[in-house]
Amino acid sequence: MRRGTFITAGLVLGAVAIGLTQAPPSPQQATPQEQAAATVQMQPTPPPEMASRVRFVGNVSFSADELRAALADSLQQIRIQGLSLPLADDAAYYLSVFYRRNGYPAVDVKYKVYGGGQYLELDIREGRYYNLGNIYFKGDKTFPPSELTNYMVGTTRARFSEFRKQLPYVEADLVTGTGLLEGYYVSQGFPKVQIVKMATTPDEARDAVDVVVTINEGPRYFFGPITFTNNPEVPMTLFYGKIKDRTDQPKPYSEGELSNLQRDLTFVYKQAGHYEATVVVTPDFAHVQSGGRVPIHVSSVPGPVYRFGDIVVRQGPKARLKPDFLPRRFSELQGQTSNPDTLRKLDDAMIKTGLFDTLDIQETAEPDDTVRLTLVPHEARQKEFSVFGGYQTYWGPLVGASYRDLDIDGEGHIFSVTAEMTGRGPSGEIAYEDPWFMNTPNRLRLAVGIDSKQLQGFTYTNEYGRISLTRKWQTIFESSAYVEYRNTSLSGLSIEPPFLTGPTRYQLLEVGVSQTIDHRDSPLNPTKGWILVLTAAGCEPLQGITTGFLRLTERFTYMIPIGKSVLAGGVRFGVITPSSGGTFDIPITERFFSGGADTVRSFVERDLGPHDANNNPIGGLARSVFNVEYDFPIVADLVGATFFDAGGLGSSPFDNMSTAIGAGLRYNLPIGPLRVDYGINPNPRYRPLSRTRDDFGAFQLSFGFAF
Repeated sequence: MRRGTFITAGLVLGAVAIGLTQAPPSPQQATPQEQAAATVQMQPTPPPEMASRVRFVGNVSFSADELRAALADSLQQIRIQGLSLPLADDAAYYLSVFYRRNGYPAVDVKYKVYGGGQYLELDIREGRYYNLGNIYFKGDKTFPPSELTNYMVGTTRARFSEFRKQLPYVEADLVTGTGLLEGYYVSQGFPKVQIVKMATTPDEARDAVDVVVTINEGPRYFFGPITFTNNPEVPMTLFYGKIKDRTDQPKPYSEGELSNLQRDLTFVYKQAGHYEATVVVTPDFAHVQSGGRVPIHVSSVPGPVYRFGDIVVRQGPKARLKPDFLPRRFSELQGQTSNPDTLRKLDDAMIKTGLFDTLDIQETAEPDDTVRLTLVPHEARQKEFSVFGGYQTYWGPLVGASYRDLDIDGEGHIFSVTAEMTGRGPSGEIAYEDPWFMNTPNRLRLAVGIDSKQLQGFTYTNEYGRISLTRKWQTIFESSAYVEYRNTSLSGLSIEPPFLTGPTRYQLLEVGVSQTIDHRDSPLNPTKGWILVLTAAGCEPLQGITTGFLRLTERFTYMIPIGKSVLAGGVRFGVITPSSGGTFDIPITERFFSGGADTVRSFVERDLGPHDANNNPIGGLARSVFNVEYDFPIVADLVGATFFDAGGLGSSPFDNMSTAIGAGLRYNLPIGPLRVDYGINPNPRYRPLSRTRDDFGAFQLSFGFAF
């Protein structure tokens, strides 16, 4: 709490009363006895029945509501403790701080307590407003003034909209800025930098204050050769990455970066199992090399190699998971060389199950050179119910609900029910999952569901049952196999001639496998890396269809960061090979379609490729999709995009080849980007059966990545 001299102001220029249910007594009406009592009062009065009564006098630039919001904490203290002279003095002080932080360096705020200690008057003399003028630097030889200015104004800029060009003059923020500026110089290899002085010059004609900052940079240093003074006892190749990061293109020397080097080298030892390794890094300023390169000497005591040992779980009294659940999950570590990366990945996998809010892991070195793991789980809610909604260009409005029980029988098995309604029809699914089938890393999923949608030319209803088994290998590989039974019927047919539809009521059994290799930096918002997905499925007819078929698909996406932008490219192929017959022996619901937000964006969903006489898409047995997209930041999480798409669909992947050129916007959310795109078709194709042409372009509103 701030203490100061208590002064009673006598001049009232204007007043606004806040939070009053009745007019307060005028300060001029206070008796001499009340004035004296207010002046000597040192103990808080009992809190009034209502919120503290405050009036502001002399405020011109800010409304009473704005001032009250600025004093929210002080007024809350008065409400709790009652009005006292120390709290009144605090309110005056923080109000002056508010004004100064908004460009009023000469503001003067006085206070008066009256009405038996129940009323507070804050008398404000705002003074002149000043903008922050030009900032000049003397002695700067290394960095452009614009870069240095960002550090000087950063504290002020953080409080205002980034679109505001003219900032207020705030002396305290500039003083903070000199500290940030000095820290920047130190981080860039200037350990002896000095901010000599900061001088300010008011310009009354411009209502601005110019600033001159004098800098003495001093010598600049970089990381030089990094050498071990002893035998590191592990292959030097393990350290090369950390060393070359600092020496190949010499990094500026700083104490902070030296600490990072010490931490990184220690971590290399821990990755090799040396749990208690110690590393000391020492700069040698006595032998600085040309270009200011400072030799760094490393001494280490690796200690013994540790292995993961006993696993202890400390569950709360209301724990739902069985006591052996976590030991079984972590048992794969026992006997392995201690490695923090391995432990972190398993910890992340446990958190992603949704079973835990947190999972604390305590590591303890044991005399037998093992690391005991003590697991302290904090379980999350077992049952979840959610309602969701949205809109997508082709599917229209979407609403749905889901229920999940994440812990059946204390084993972490999952039961879920999902129902969804779109503008084209409903769908629903019931599923049961065992993420550790038979105590292995295999994930078993059993699902039954129904899906009914009205598409161009027909409506389908699909009833299905599916069994899948998925396994993740290391970090980047995922393999899966599945068996699915489908019972499908079509209605509301308007495709002409009808034989183009293929079988309209059928049952089949599909057996498939897939392999994913995911080298992306994030599955939700990737900016670099690549992903390859290969699938193969054989479909055997059971009823209503005369031919079986084989379906093969491929997806490859590669992303390259270019500064803060991302260049991405994608290639997809798909082929269906019937055991007999041709395209129209395959049901229309089993064929490939193309066009839309995720393929060629100059077409609405499914509209690329062959059409019937009524202009309904009829799909094909082969397709290709090629995408190139350049994403660039605009502001905050808003991203712009330009793209080129190409794709074919028909009897071969390159039939009916079409393209799209367009632009769009993305808004990055934690669960993926919201996308808006418009694609132009530079060469609309003629459709002979319907005697129409492809559309000129298409608008797409969707969620997630295009490819």
